[in-house]
Amino acid sequence: MENEFRWMTARALRELVVRRSASPLEIVEACLATIGELDPVLRAFITVAADRAIDEARSAAEAVARGVPLGPLHGVPVALKDEAWTADMPSTAGSLIFKRFVPSRDGTVAERLRRAGAIVIGKANMPEFAAWPRSKNRIAGESVNPWDTRRISGASSGGSAAAVVAGMVPLAVGSDGGGSIRIPSALCGAVGLYPSPGRVPSYGSFSYTPAGSMGPMGRDVADVALMQQVIAGPDSRDASAMTEEAPEVLAGLDSGVEGLRAVWSSDFGRIPVDSRVAAVAAEALMELSRAGVSIEETEAVLEHPWGDAAAITADQDAVAAAGWPTEVPYDETDIPDLSAEEEWMWEVFSDTVPFTASESFQQLRARYVPLLTPPAQVAARGPAPAAAAPPPSAESLRRAMEAVLSDRDVLCSPTMAVTAPVAPEGWGTAYADGYMGTNFTFIANALGCAAISVPCGLVDGLPVGLQFIGRPGDEAKVLRFARALEVIRPFPTLRHHTDA
Repeated sequence: MENEFRWMTARALRELVVRRSASPLEIVEACLATIGELDPVLRAFITVAADRAIDEARSAAEAVARGVPLGPLHGVPVALKDEAWTADMPSTAGSLIFKRFVPSRDGTVAERLRRAGAIVIGKANMPEFAAWPRSKNRIAGESVNPWDTRRISGASSGGSAAAVVAGMVPLAVGSDGGGSIRIPSALCGAVGLYPSPGRVPSYGSFSYTPAGSMGPMGRDVADVALMQQVIAGPDSRDASAMTEEAPEVLAGLDSGVEGLRAVWSSDFGRIPVDSRVAAVAAEALMELSRAGVSIEETEAVLEHPWGDAAAITADQDAVAAAGWPTEVPYDETDIPDLSAEEEWMWEVFSDTVPFTASESFQQLRARYVPLLTPPAQVAARGPAPAAAAPPPSAESLRRAMEAVLSDRDVLCSPTMAVTAPVAPEGWGTAYADGYMGTNFTFIANALGCAAISVPCGLVDGLPVGLQFIGRPGDEAKVLRFARALEVIRPFPTLRHHTDA
């Protein structure tokens, strides 16, 4: 039964629990066994909370026996990117500075998942403070790609993607400030939703940009929609959260896409793309015409919000030139105890400044620069060089996107220009340019547009992602497109690849 649990959807696992065909304890123990087998290689997790997960599974089983109302994720194991804060469980953001930080209570996302009956089995790997294009840090090493462990899993939600795709958990939480859910989803073969900023509250997290959002990742679109339904919605404790109720995304998920309109761009008019990746994404999109979608192609140029990315390129070059070893030693006695800092940490969310952009956080990080990863140490050295040309304005980007969408429902593109790159030695970037893999994804963040990446095929045995970008706040629409594609063209999975 263990292998059956491994590849089941979250909905199927809950159904087993509700029908008393399997207990939450059996399911959690199966997940822990898979993690124990695979994680020494994949490094998808920073923390595995085995004892706590088993205790929660026993409590979930008792709730079933008592016949009390059960939540929509009752008994389902999930992983949380270690950006989200969890009570009585380390919450590190991939940083040695926070290695000993154990919050006294859950942040919003963990709180809502537990309330829905989910069992948080552990905290997924990520780059320090989500600020590097590889999910690598000095606590847990690098999360690698389940399809080919020589390759990156993507960033910054690489651990979440690897955990889901390898069958360690059916669902995970990621976060996306420029593509950090969609990039790992594309490279690893997961479904990843970027909700519009503020739709999922960031209260109790290492939030890092106003354009960011935590969001769901899974192997199945309906599972992703279910998790989104659980974690979305207002929270008065978070000044950046939307105040209106979150839209229903489950009820219309299977209503189809007949009569809807999509526009396709293989390169946004400027991006060098592996032609095989573009061809696989385009072929998958054309399948939707069978579901009644009208598909047009555009040659419009959609600029990257970073312009020439001069500052990031300079940092990447500096990291590569410095030649840091893969393992940078540190002394455990230098790791701070931040329990006295917790009060101000929660207070940050009463303002709209993201946690890691707050003055208090900046001061804290400055006290512990030697504990930072090499990329973070480089970034802390001083101001970046000026760009050769000013980046496009938000207004010009908005006008360009409005012109492309016009009377269409979604903009479609490859999620990534390439398949998962091989991880270089040391701490250097795996990409050929300074955009950190965000070439197709960042424009959605810059404009607050809901977006999703879905696996749509393989190139040389590696996953390719197809991206749907909708209008701000329209998570339901992009999920409908993704679900329609999933029904017509079932996604390639690691299970089927390995079984073949």
